[in-house]
Amino acid sequence: MKKWHFTTTLTLLFLSQVSATDLNISLSHDSEKEKMKRAQIIRLIEQHDLSQWWFTDTIVIDESIRSPFSHPVLTLKASMPNNDPAGLSQLLHEQIHWFEDAREKEVENTISALRKMYPIVPVGYPDGARSEFSTYLHLAVCLLELDALVEVLGKEKAETVIATNGQYFYKWIYKTVLKDQAKIRTVLKSNDLYI
Repeated sequence: MKKWHFTTTLTLLFLSQVSATDLNISLSHDSEKEKMKRAQIIRLIEQHDLSQWWFTDTIVIDESIRSPFSHPVLTLKASMPNNDPAGLSQLLHEQIHWFEDAREKEVENTISALRKMYPIVPVGYPDGARSEFSTYLHLAVCLLELDALVEVLGKEKAETVIATNGQYFYKWIYKTVLKDQAKIRTVLKSNDLYI
């Protein structure tokens, strides 16, 4: 696995945008697609202040994975390196998982409240997540993803990105987040699980 580091000079340039002192981006295969995805991440960091949603400094890019994941190391697919809104959505989504992972009690309380709002949720691709718990968790993650995108890209563009995501995966989750965003946001805020 090839590692890529910001130099000290470049790190100082990004301190106001990303609270990390050293960002490590590793390429699993050192392929052209992975290099293009790395360039996209750097471009997004240069163009936007993402510090509010930045919770881990280590990123792996792996063109061979089926879908991105957050743990144990934030790992992104090498997909859509020229679609910056989609790339930003993917990056923020996985960073938000790190935020929630550090807040066990808040997540538990939030999921309990969401269960009351949505007593039956889909499980599995393409409508839900891999388990019932994960589907509830993703209602919170995807709402925070939407709100982060609204701050960075504006409401119209953010909702378009979320609606587009919802055509391919987490269909019920993204549709519900768009439809009930105010209600879900209230649940997150009342349980201290809001960025």
